[in-house]
Amino acid sequence: MSKLYQYNPFLLWFKNTETERKFNLSSFKDDLYALRFVIILGTALSIIFIFVDVIRYKPDIVSIGFRGGMALVLLILGGLTFLFKQEKYKLTQYMGILIALFISSIFFLHYHFNDDPAFDIFLSNILMVLIFITSTIMGMRFRFALLVNSINFIGYILYIENINYSAIAERQISQLFVIYMVGILASYLLDRQKMTSFINKNELDLEVKKVDELNKVKNKLFSIISHDLRGPIVSLKGILSLYKKGGISEEEFKQLTNNLEGDLNSSSNLLDNLLAWSKSQLQGLEIKKTTIKLNDEFQNLRNLFSSQLKSKGISFEINIADDQNIFVDKETIQIVFRNIISNAIKFTPHGGNISISSEQQNNRIIKLIIADSGVGMPPEKLKQLFQISRDSLIGSSSANGAGIGLLLVKEFVELNQGDVSVESSIGNGTSFKVLLPAK
Repeated sequence: MSKLYQYNPFLLWFKNTETERKFNLSSFKDDLYALRFVIILGTALSIIFIFVDVIRYKPDIVSIGFRGGMALVLLILGGLTFLFKQEKYKLTQYMGILIALFISSIFFLHYHFNDDPAFDIFLSNILMVLIFITSTIMGMRFRFALLVNSINFIGYILYIENINYSAIAERQISQLFVIYMVGILASYLLDRQKMTSFINKNELDLEVKKVDELNKVKNKLFSIISHDLRGPIVSLKGILSLYKKGGISEEEFKQLTNNLEGDLNSSSNLLDNLLAWSKSQLQGLEIKKTTIKLNDEFQNLRNLFSSQLKSKGISFEINIADDQNIFVDKETIQIVFRNIISNAIKFTPHGGNISISSEQQNNRIIKLIIADSGVGMPPEKLKQLFQISRDSLIGSSSANGAGIGLLLVKEFVELNQGDVSVESSIGNGTSFKVLLPAK
């Protein structure tokens, strides 16, 4: 179970305060309707018993006063519930506690001022009904039902034993205890069932949302594949067909293929990213951490991108101490570095520069800075930088950025217990800051 939905198994509340708030908000209407139903039921029974007492017995001012007063107060309290707002959900629970204790207090007083011997089991029977209502149909949270029922049960024992002793009423304690325990168990199970339903619904909603997001990503990927991969391949196919048919000379063929090389390199990089992303989504990645020498890694990258750097006249500066090592998964971190450098080259104009530097922040973290003198990005682009988007920037050589590479950068850096951030503005280049575990 997610930490978000962990709860106290005894008193039944979510440990995460925001989750507890959302649960209570989701239960607010049901709890409020349940409370109003109990108020209406209590008011109706009070009025009915006034007429029953008058018909069956001689008019009893005390009885009429108690029942009539209780009906009046319940009506007032019921009216107040129409002022409750969802964000004040606690008021519903507090009102339930108040009403339950008010009703039990009224019956304690009624029993106390009634001398009829037939009333010796009256109070215990009323409390049994009240315990049942509080534990089930009142919609009260378990911890509040436990509090109210315990007060009434203990109060009955203390009252019968110390204030108004009755042997018949004393014998009712065992039956009241049984109802008390059954009520507590029922309240616990009902509240736990509500929490379980809430968890299941929310987790299902999250799964549905995740599937929707994956479908959106899938659609974007198909768009990327159809445009960014198909385009260079179709161009190459056309050039080869023309050359084979003698439609272009060998010199023209070399010139066209030279121009196409950059697009094919981008397509190859995109294909690598697509395969890496697909593998990560299928949860096939296995992180195997090893020590990597930063300086050597970026020297290899300079060699890898040498032709692109040379064609655009971009200087590539590496300012990393020989003894600075990181402890990461080699495969995923190479994809991270390759994508950042590839983007830097893509968006850096002819004659620009790319610099890589690092600093040891402490014994456990190395801060890596990859900065370029490229076109830069506006703030609205920065917010969407680590998402797949067709609304991408145009590079200095009219190369589109599909967004998959940077999506992998963020995902793979975090898989290696690191963090990545970006600073950029139009005309002032872009700076990637990557925090990685040191070795």
